[in-house]
Amino acid sequence: MLGYLMPDIIYKSVYDIDFDSLREKNINGIIFDIDNTLVSYKQEKPTENVNELMDRLKSAGFSICFVSNNSKERVDIFNGEFKYFSFPDAKKPFTRYIKEALKVMEISGQNAVLIGDQLFTDVAAAKKAKIMAILVTPIEPVETLFFKFKRFMEKPFIKRYYRRLKKKYGGKI
Repeated sequence: MLGYLMPDIIYKSVYDIDFDSLREKNINGIIFDIDNTLVSYKQEKPTENVNELMDRLKSAGFSICFVSNNSKERVDIFNGEFKYFSFPDAKKPFTRYIKEALKVMEISGQNAVLIGDQLFTDVAAAKKAKIMAILVTPIEPVETLFFKFKRFMEKPFIKRYYRRLKKKYGGKI
């Protein structure tokens, strides 16, 4: 179970991700979470930075899909200009819509990555679906007690990730 909560890589934001290295690993499909991964949960539409990132990834030949636990209305508004495949109400960490995303992008799990901001939903879903998981720092802290609790529960796993990384590189990261 704990392995499902260990991301493959952690980045500060989606803009720090080395997409060229993903391409070198034969990753050609990207499944994005939306809220607090690409935009603040308060931001309805993509920002200019998100638009530029999506254009760059599309030009580089990546297939893109959105899988979100948020509502259809929220996901449709965000995806309005992109028109990528999207799956709202995904109920991550369940994998049904991760697998659907792979089908519509016509790729296998070994050629995909899921990028999200939560261990218990995004990373767990990716790991259960046997695809690479990238965790990014949430864009904005969420004020609800539930999310504060979830973030608190994530901390030991994130510390474990960095300890493993430090051990792997002889104390230098």
